[in-house]
This record gives sequence, C-alpha cells and structure tokens, in this order.
Amino acid sequence: MKLSWKIFSNTFLVVLFSLTLEGVVLLSMTFHKTYLLEVEREKESIENIHRELVTVLAYDSSTLYKEPMKSIEEAIDVLKDNWQGRSYRISDESGLVIFQSDDAEFSDREAGGLSPYRIKYSIEKKGDGYFLQMSVLAELLGESVIIETHKDLTQIFVEKEDQQKIFILTVIAVGILSALINAVNVIKLTKPIHKLIYAVKKIRSGDYTERVKYKEKDEVGILASDFNNMAEQLEEKIKLLKETAKKQEELAGSLAHEIRTPLTAMIGYADLIKRSKMEEEDFLYAVNYIISEGKRLEALSNRMMQLLIEKNAMPNYTNSTVQILLDDALEAMKPVFDKKNITVKKPSVDFPVRADLELMKNVLLNILDNGGKAAGMNGEITIEAGCKEGNVWISIKDNGIGMPKEEISKIREAFYRVDKSRSRAEGGAGLGLAICSNIMNIHKGEMLFDSEVGKGTTVTLIWKGIVDEQGV
Repeated sequence: MKLSWKIFSNTFLVVLFSLTLEGVVLLSMTFHKTYLLEVEREKESIENIHRELVTVLAYDSSTLYKEPMKSIEEAIDVLKDNWQGRSYRISDESGLVIFQSDDAEFSDREAGGLSPYRIKYSIEKKGDGYFLQMSVLAELLGESVIIETHKDLTQIFVEKEDQQKIFILTVIAVGILSALINAVNVIKLTKPIHKLIYAVKKIRSGDYTERVKYKEKDEVGILASDFNNMAEQLEEKIKLLKETAKKQEELAGSLAHEIRTPLTAMIGYADLIKRSKMEEEDFLYAVNYIISEGKRLEALSNRMMQLLIEKNAMPNYTNSTVQILLDDALEAMKPVFDKKNITVKKPSVDFPVRADLELMKNVLLNILDNGGKAAGMNGEITIEAGCKEGNVWISIKDNGIGMPKEEISKIREAFYRVDKSRSRAEGGAGLGLAICSNIMNIHKGEMLFDSEVGKGTTVTLIWKGIVDEQGV
C-alpha cells in the first residue's frame, strides 16, 4: 500500500471512529437522561397517589364503621378527579382490580413479587409502542393493595430513532466531506515526496542536476532542502571524479609518451651497437645517449614516486631562518646559474621560519630551476621575503620569456609544459610544479603565479610558519 493511501485511510478511519463514538455517546446520554426523567416523574406520580389515599383515609372517621376495602373504594372515588390524565390501576393483594382509570393494558403483577413500599418498574414493548409500568405494594387500613401506573414512552424512542437517522446521515455527509478534505491534504503532503522519488530516479539515471522545489519550512521542506544539498555535493563529487579520471588518463598518456621517446632511442642505439661495428666516437656517443636517456627515465620514476608519496605526507617541521633556507637552495643551484651567467638578487632581511626544510628546499629548487631555464643566458632572478601575522612569504621573479595568462592555471598539472620542446630538450618531465603544489598543500600554504609574456614570471610561496616579527 502506498504511503498516500496509508495516510488517507488512517486519518479517515480516525475521524470516522471519533465522530461515531462521540455521536453514540451523546445520543445514549441524551436518551438515558430523558428516560430517567420520565421514570422519576412516574415515581412522583405513584407516590402522590399513595400519599393522597393515606391522607384521605386518615381523616375519614367513617372508616371505623366500614369494611377496609369499602373505605378504600370510597377514597379512590373521592380522589379520582385529582388524578385525571394519569393512567393508573389499584388492585387488592390477590390481583382483583379495585379501580382502573382507563383501558390501558396493564401487565399483571402478583403481590408476592413486590416488596412493601418498594417501587418496581419495567419497560414493555407492545406493537410499535413502548410503555412504562410502575408498581408498589402499600398498606391501607391494614389491607395490602397494589398501586400501578402506566405511561406511554413511545415518543421518547421515536425521537431516539429519529436522532439516530439524523446522526447516520450526518456521519455519512461529514465522512464524505472529511474524505475530500483529507484526500486534498494527502495529495498536497505527498506531492513533494513524489518529487523526491522522481529526483532520485533522475539522479540514479545519471542526471545529477535534478533538484526538488518545495518552499514550505516543515519537515518535508527540511528533507527536500537536505536532499538538494546532498545532490549538489554528489554532483560536485561526481564532477571531481570525472575530472580526476580525465587527469589520470592524461597522466597515463603523458607518462607513456615520456617513456616511449627515450625508450625508442635507447632501443634504436642498442640495436645499432649490436648489429654493426661502429667507430669508437660513434660508439661512445651511442652509449652516452643510452646512459643519458636511462638517467632521464630514472629521474622520471623518482619524480612520480615523490609525487605520490608527498601527496599524503605529513611535514616534519623544523625551525630555521629564511636566509639559511634560501642559501641552501642557491648553493645547490650555483653551478647551473654560473654556467648560464645568471645574476641572483637575494633579500637582506632575516627572520625565523618553521617548515619541513627538506621539502621546502625541494620547492625552492624547482622554482629556481624553472626560473633559470626561463631567464636563459645572462638572465636575472630576484628573490624577496617577508612575514606577516604568522604567514611566511618568499617571492622569486625571473626576467625570462613569461607565459600567457591562460597557461597559469594548468602549470601545476603533472606532465604539463608551456614550452614542450624546450622542456624535453632540457630534461624536464613536467612533474616539478605538481610536486611543489602538494608540498605547499601539506604546509597549509599556497603557490601563486604572476606572469606576462616577454616580462618574466613571479612565483610567490606563502605558508603558515612561526615568526617572531610582524610585518617584515
């Protein structure tokens, strides 16, 4: 059974049951109250008859000279005008009727079944009518007599039946109206749920842009809002997974390309050495080329391993100074810069820094190496450094060829190169900046690029470090 039918049936049955129960209780109480009122009236009537008979007989002195039954009959004859409109009967102990006011059909009562002065009554149905018969056994002048009254209660039962018919019609009308209102509310309530079901099916089929529109702030609205947030996060993650898969494909393709080129040359030279006799100079050239390309493959393998390891590495923080950090990197690059006659301008400021010195030195070496390649012969590299509010920054600028703005967002990708021919010729594999980006991430920092074609490139490193001076 669908949720909408469950809500509809349960709500409808609760309303119908409550309405029926309330109506039955109300009708029963009304009828019972009216019935008891009529019984009390008849009790008063039979008590009045008995009381008046006792009073008349007590003040009638002639009762001393007459038979008791004769005196009772005379007293009844005197009082019967007072009892007009009442249906009653007075009998002796044996059941012989002394007086009956009308032709009402009394049921016979034996004195043996009655207790003195204790009123008994019953409801009897005769034909289509209902009648109340009340009896009491009384002592008059030493004689036991039965006083009985008879009252038609048919109208009370007719009114009860009429009220029941009206109630049934009311229940049917209210039930139909309640069903209509309930159906509208159920449809309105379950409509967003159907939208959620539809959205889930769309997302399951691959359409992650589907959203649920529901403006109410109730529980269903909260569910719809949470679903939309979940769908947005899912869409972002799916998009990220697709981008990651695409990058992995590109990475695999680039790696295959990087490996295929030196392997082809190495196999070619090795096959040439094997098949033919070569001059010593040509032989040495072939061997050196194989060694060179082998080292290039080794470097590529090391870079790939470094990239994977450093992506999930935890930095081994050490305290040092910015000058020591820069001097170590520049010392390693000195042979390269001297060979190209590159001038390096170093900052004069010095302050404490906190970082994984080996990893950070790797970043500086990569950036300085790229800067040296970009600057070329007789180039210039300018280094600046400072700290502010716990952040350390180092800026490295070269006066090289620069790069287009659209290339800046791509240079952190593995194997990506702006000038592919130059990078390959100089032994680059395009992994340096990808590794540097991972190192800056684990330092909770960033690497910023600013470049313009023909004017050079500026790379700024920023990370969280412990410093004693502010605003350097």
